[in-house]
Amino acid sequence: MIRAFAGAGGKTAMIKEYAQRFRDEGRSVLICTSTRMYKEDDTVITDDADEIIEGLRAGRILMAGTDCGEKIGPLSMETYYRVSSAADETLIEADGSKHLPLKMPAEFEPVIYDNVDEVIIVYGLHSLGMKAEEAVHRFVLAEERGIMRRGDVICAEDITRIIRAGYMEKNFMDMKVSLRGAGYRNLYERALASVIDSGLSPEILDKRWFDGKPLLAVCGGGHISQQIVKIASCLDFRIRVIDDREEFADRKRFPLADDVICDSFDNLEKHMEDGAYYVIVTRGHRDDRLCLEKIIRTDASYIGMIGSRAKVSGTFELMEKAGFSKDELDRVHAPVGLEIGASTPSEIAVSILAEIILEKNKESFSSASGELLMSKEEGVLCIISGKTGSSPRGVGSMMLVTENGIIDSIGGGALEAQVIEDARKCTEACEKVYSLESGGSLGMICGGTNRVLIIPLKRRI
Repeated sequence: MIRAFAGAGGKTAMIKEYAQRFRDEGRSVLICTSTRMYKEDDTVITDDADEIIEGLRAGRILMAGTDCGEKIGPLSMETYYRVSSAADETLIEADGSKHLPLKMPAEFEPVIYDNVDEVIIVYGLHSLGMKAEEAVHRFVLAEERGIMRRGDVICAEDITRIIRAGYMEKNFMDMKVSLRGAGYRNLYERALASVIDSGLSPEILDKRWFDGKPLLAVCGGGHISQQIVKIASCLDFRIRVIDDREEFADRKRFPLADDVICDSFDNLEKHMEDGAYYVIVTRGHRDDRLCLEKIIRTDASYIGMIGSRAKVSGTFELMEKAGFSKDELDRVHAPVGLEIGASTPSEIAVSILAEIILEKNKESFSSASGELLMSKEEGVLCIISGKTGSSPRGVGSMMLVTENGIIDSIGGGALEAQVIEDARKCTEACEKVYSLESGGSLGMICGGTNRVLIIPLKRRI
């Protein structure tokens, strides 16, 4: 089998990965180039076919080429044809990219020999968030074709556009053409690589699903805060409690919280996060207002402040005089919580968390655990990408099906069992629809449907 690697930075590392896997399987492996390639310590500098074939017979991974200084150049065509026929696997670096994660090739690139079986187009996921002119080799060619402009920030759709325009429109005759993502840094990018490699649109993945559980920050460590943390620990939140009193900011009082912080509310900014849900329940009006003034101009997903209507009205009046607008104050849920006639700390906590859930579930959200998001295991990622009617979990809920088990859940029951079964058979990313109607194949009576993305987090080979 002869494979040519083209595209962006990461080709050499990928070639080495392929080579080691083939070597472990007992196959002889030749590495060479049709352009230029950096030397390794054990590179054989020769154009002698007999010498190369002898090295292959010794059962080693053999990199060979002609001398070009710090790089090797291509073998003569006569030598290349002989040695590629003798090797079980031939891996060819067929493109240069100046180590950049994306490339717009010139007309003469890549250099693909006529006996190649598969062309593998490599692209770098670490291009995401980079400026186009800093991420793309031969950027001017992409700019001339109107694919991107100087100053554009690379997004997932840009990656597919440049691959399609730069490589998929080229004539590779009857050769198989595959895409392979490299340089991914997190679970989202691992999933995105599988989606792109499978020919699906990257738009089917919502990056927010991979943000992890949202932060619930409770400002104040009193009795109501204890009940909020106790109940919220059963929900999809990371929980942080902040109080300026050591006896209240005590891990023993909040064993179910992820973080318990003792610090002045003057320093609240140090403990805030984008998109967090804030509940202000400090011991007094002054600290409530101090916290609110620091939070209100952030992109908080929810701001709730405890207090009577008179107290809230007085606080808002002072803040308006201090320059806060009515639109800003309208973001605040105060008095906090749904009107359910709550009176005890536990009931007040229920009303507050019910209101937060109502706000949170108006949009897609992530419920992935830290274990799933940090997992490096191979497996199949399953994500609820859409639903109608009743469903046990929301859009963005995900689980990872590995060889040895399951991480997280998309709702359990017959639906999850069927998705797990399908995931174990899946080799390419796809989206499947599962009916929850009575009489359907799952035997459920909830009603509605679930769309589930099934995404192998596969080995490169």
